Amino acid sequence: MKITADLHSHTTASDGEWTPSAVVEAAAARGLAALAITDHDTVAGLPEAIEYGGNLGIEIIPGCELTAYEGAIELHILAYFIDHAPGSQFTALLERLQHARKERALAMAAKLRTAGFLIDDADVLEAARGAASIGRPHVAAAIVKRGHAPSVNAAIVKFLLPGGAGYVEKLRLTPEDVFAAVRGSGGVTILAHPGSAPHDELISPLFRRGLDGVEAFYRGHSEVNRRFYAGLARRYGKLTSGGSDFHGPTVRPGVSVGDGGIDGSTLNALRAAATQRKQTIALS
Repeated sequence: MKITADLHSHTTASDGEWTPSAVVEAAAARGLAALAITDHDTVAGLPEAIEYGGNLGIEIIPGCELTAYEGAIELHILAYFIDHAPGSQFTALLERLQHARKERALAMAAKLRTAGFLIDDADVLEAARGAASIGRPHVAAAIVKRGHAPSVNAAIVKFLLPGGAGYVEKLRLTPEDVFAAVRGSGGVTILAHPGSAPHDELISPLFRRGLDGVEAFYRGHSEVNRRFYAGLARRYGKLTSGGSDFHGPTVRPGVSVGDGGIDGSTLNALRAAATQRKQTIALS
């Protein structure tokens, strides 16, 4: 399969290390025809990416990554081709999530202070560098800055997971919350990296409830995983996607833009599904 599109990348708008322009430039250097910016709970990086992509001749797919819960199980859901204009059903959901994200990050810092760690709110906000979507990696960066952990990943594992001194539960969306907002904005939903923490028993029920497809061609999947999830999607008449999950060389060492992805026909199937959904909305 010739990879022409990477449909999973993150920028400084959420927890990525590179600006949207830098990620787009890396996609161009890799020879990609299309790139999806899928920052967590925000579309703030899209205007810059779309403008820069236009200059370099790369199609930028409007995307986002959201977290939903099925009971205690955390699911990451990618949204593609969404209406990201202010006031859309999707951006209304994002505004709610971004407020909750900031409150959670500052609550983590407060818990760490109570536990005796010198972590200021200003440390967290400085680590976020103006990101529209503040998250756990920014709190972890503040922990590293204060010398309480050697790396962001180590800080998350030691302090910010359930049972850790700074753990705070996040706002819990249901899959239906995500499906409704994405569908109402003319987009499609894809279960991200299903092989990373497999709950394969949930996939067919999620298909019946509104999930449009799976990220079969995720950079971290084995060839066996890729074939299994692609076959599962075919069996149910659903879509597939794929991408690198690029965050930057420090957050995800060894992962580059374009590592993992999809070919043109797979991208066209995703685009066609979104186009049909938008036409249905326009006629309703």
